[in-house]
Amino acid sequence: MIGRSLKRLHWQLGIIAFAIAIASLLILQKSERSIRSSSAGKSYVKVAKVIDGDTVRLRDGRIVRYIGIDAPEVGKPFYKEAKVANSKLVFRKNVRLEFDVQKFDRHGRVLAYVYVGRGKEEVFVNAELVRLGYAKAYTVPPNVKYANLFVKLQREAMEKGRGLWRNKASGRGRYIANKRTLIFHRPTCPYARKIASPNRLFFNSPIEAMKAGYRPCRECNP
Repeated sequence: MIGRSLKRLHWQLGIIAFAIAIASLLILQKSERSIRSSSAGKSYVKVAKVIDGDTVRLRDGRIVRYIGIDAPEVGKPFYKEAKVANSKLVFRKNVRLEFDVQKFDRHGRVLAYVYVGRGKEEVFVNAELVRLGYAKAYTVPPNVKYANLFVKLQREAMEKGRGLWRNKASGRGRYIANKRTLIFHRPTCPYARKIASPNRLFFNSPIEAMKAGYRPCRECNP
């Protein structure tokens, strides 16, 4: 009797596991179809929620992380300002997604270049946030399609002292860069102390480091 009950239980658990696997596969296929449709036909979807300065949730439930830029995280300076800037651009508006080589990150979020408006009124949201100084250029290969544009716009924002760079345009100090990682840090940054002497390079300002092709550390926010 007990043996039959256990056998029936194992059979039921097997059915449940199979159903879960099928459901997961259908969800993944739906997401892939949605991406192909958006890429080919310029379809639009409404933004339901702005999570932060570089991430939104769409009405269809997908979480979209903007490619090539990085806005301040919770608790960091200019987090609220960056989120507000992103909200003004896309909240409750229809947006178009453009994709690069890698379509998802390790968290399962959709990676995309986001556009709002249509025709001549269309705005490239990723680029606009960098231009306004509310996000930094942050390129992660293989998604490098607009990397040069983002770096150019960041230099402009830094030189004009916009947003994140408001108090840094004319700031002077000793910034330490890593020749191997192409990242520069504040002298007090723990990562700066770990840079081997042969890989160290010094700059007088963030702008100088950026013009040399280095990007700011996300930890110390130089």
